[in-house]
This record gives sequence, C-alpha cells and structure tokens, in this order.
Amino acid sequence: MLPGAGERGRYNPSILTRIVFLVAATLLLALGAMMLVAFRGPPPHARPMMLVEATGLLRGGTQPPGSWQISRYQSDRAPTADAGQESNRAGAERIAGLLGVPANAVALIQERPPIGMPRPGPEIGPRPDMGMEFDPGRMMLRGSFALAVREDGKNWSVLLGRQGPNWRWYAITLSLMAGIFILLLLPAYWVARRITQPIRLLAEGAARERPERAEPLPIGGPPEVRAMGIAYNHMRARIADYVSERTAMLVAIAHDLRTPMTRLSFRLEQLPDGPRAKAQADVQEMRAMVTDLLDFMREGTEGRQRARIDLSAIVETLADDLADMGHDVVVTASQRAVIEGDALALRRCIGNMVENAVRYGGSARVCLRVEGSRAIVDVEDSGPGVPPEILDRLCEPFYRGEASRNRETGGVGLGLSIARTIAEGHEGSIGFANRAEGGLRATVILPLDR
Repeated sequence: MLPGAGERGRYNPSILTRIVFLVAATLLLALGAMMLVAFRGPPPHARPMMLVEATGLLRGGTQPPGSWQISRYQSDRAPTADAGQESNRAGAERIAGLLGVPANAVALIQERPPIGMPRPGPEIGPRPDMGMEFDPGRMMLRGSFALAVREDGKNWSVLLGRQGPNWRWYAITLSLMAGIFILLLLPAYWVARRITQPIRLLAEGAARERPERAEPLPIGGPPEVRAMGIAYNHMRARIADYVSERTAMLVAIAHDLRTPMTRLSFRLEQLPDGPRAKAQADVQEMRAMVTDLLDFMREGTEGRQRARIDLSAIVETLADDLADMGHDVVVTASQRAVIEGDALALRRCIGNMVENAVRYGGSARVCLRVEGSRAIVDVEDSGPGVPPEILDRLCEPFYRGEASRNRETGGVGLGLSIARTIAEGHEGSIGFANRAEGGLRATVILPLDR
C-alpha cells in the first residue's frame, strides 16, 4: 500500500501531515481575522476635535465630543508651551477669525507631533478657480491642547482639552478577538480530537489489567496509529495464547495429581498410627494446595454468568456466616451498592479478604461505601500490619506475608491472588495500606452498575 493510502485507496495523511495542516489552517484563519479587525474595525483613536467645536466649548458649551476631557479657568496671562509642546500660530489665527477677535488675542498650544509625523502645513485659503472651498472651522485638534482667548484686553479665558482613551475601540476589538478565538478554537479542538482519538483508544487498550481478555482494538486513523494498532492486536493474541497454554498445563498437572494422592491416602492406612497421622497431614496439605491452585487458575479463565447484584447483601451475609463460626467479624457500615457481576466469585473475593484479616489480625471490621461510580469495601484488622515494602507483593501468587510457611498459620499464598483476579475480572482493583492506629486495611474497589 502506498504511504498515506487508506482503505479503498482513500488518502489517509500521516499524523505529521495532519498537525502541519492544522497549524497552517489555524494561522491562516488567525491572520485573516486580524486583517478583518485592522481594516474593517473602528479606528484605534478617538475622533479629533474640530476648531469650531473648540470655540463652542470656549464660549460656554458643555458637551465635549467623543472621549475628550475639558476644563476651563481664567488667567491673567496666556499659556506657554512646555516640553513636548509647541505654539500653533496658524491655528490661533483661524480661531481668531472664527471668534472675530485680533490674532494676538488668541493662543493655541498643542502637543508636538512625534518625529517623522507631518506637521500642519501653511494656511490654505479658498481656491474657487480649483473648485476648493475652505472651512477653517473644520481643522482638527488631536492629543491635548490649551486654547486661550483674551476677551477684555486683560484676562485670558483658557480651555484645556485632552483626548481620552477610545474605550469603544478597545471593547469592540477585544470582543472581536474573543469571538474569533472561540471560532478558531472549536474547529481546532475537533480536528485535534480526531487526530488523537486513535492514540487514546490504543493507550486505553494497553492500560487494561488483563489485555488478553479484551476485544481487539479497532484499526483506524493515521498510518502510524494503524501500524501500532495492528502490532498491539498481534501482541494481545500472542499473550492470550501463552496464558491459555500455561493455564491449561497447570490445571492438567494439578488435576492429575489428585489421582496419585488418592492412592497414597489408601496406602497410608497400612502404616502405624504415629507415622500415618503425620503422613495424612502432609497429603491433606498437598490436596489443599492443589485445590487452591485449581481455583486460582479457573478464576482467571472461566467466564460465569453475570447479573445485577446488591453487594451489601453479600457483605452482610458473609459477615453473619463467619460470625456464626465464632470469628470476630463486624460490618461497621453498609450502603446499597448494585453492581453487575458473579455473586459466587465476589463472595469468594471478599471472603478471602475477611478470612485473611481474621487469620492474621484476629478480627475484621468491614465497611461498604459508595463514592461516585464506585463501590468500595474496606476490610480492617487489629493485627501488627505488614512492612511497607511488601504491601505491593501481597497479591502475588504463592507469596505470604507470614514467612513461616506453616499451614496452621496460613495457606499456600493464593487467597489474595484469587481475590485480585476476581476483582480485576469485574474491572475493579485491590489495594493494601497500614492503618495509623495499627493493623492492615484491605480495599476492594468495584464499578457500580449504571
């Protein structure tokens, strides 16, 4: 198949190509949006003030145009230009003409234009021969200015004007930018999700506790992800075959051991009482080991019929049965928790945890609670706990936290392994932690049926 070709010859770009296309398309759309704001949006600066408006304010007008801020005061002398300012004699003469006063009775101080900006040119009068009409009142004032007029020959009426920020331009521009951002984000998120979805499905499949039981991953997406998916499915199939072969072999060996052990039990009857009792105890221990091994292997391979069950009923019934047998088992709290699963297997899972607490801790306190979409069963004992470095090994097959290996003080090390296998078969988990007040806490987490 050609690189980039998908099913039925359809072009299927690589992840690199898709990401480059996504970045390029987003940049083009962003640049186009910026040009739209720059060329079609409102001007960034507030509207300048015309000379006729300034003279109207000087004569007592109260409403400055746009965002202009003004103030008035009386002075016995005309304002002078400070640093960054200059006197505009041409503008003062035009204002004098509008007010009908002598030119020396008007002073106009303005900000000096930035370097490189054109300065006001010479006064242009009307040119009827060229079809030009000149209205001096339409000259513009920008930035800040000081306009003073001497009306009584002595005192000056001063008008100060300052052009405030154009908040309307900021509001419109920011609104446009926010709208464009959202419009770009939504399709970019959709495209990025389409690109990463096959990778996410592959990661979820690889993160499963028992990948040999999972369904094969659907093959799709870019060529790199398709190749990874095919390789993962092949690996999953090989793991499943290996686990199946190993399980079948161990089950067959354990099953075949029962026959010679039965013959050995009959032959032990011919021994004297003393040696016979010890030998029978050894045979009984071997039978228990074989039974535990068969149970462990079957829990990991057999698929039983599942139904909706109330986990609280299992916990309470199990605690009552063990209490009737003389064990110190108490249910401290129990909430209704409906899950989908195998009732017998779950009873064995929780039962193994409780029996382990009774055997090593002397008592068991069971608490069933619901948190979100999970049912959590805590089994606590009052024993000495276990060293922190072996907490993660308690569910390993044939591993015992009690190191004596004595059958009287523990099993063969498969009880917690069976419990973990059952929990994982129900998409749950098991964990252990030492309690601050002493003892061990075993926790079973199972998903609720929604």
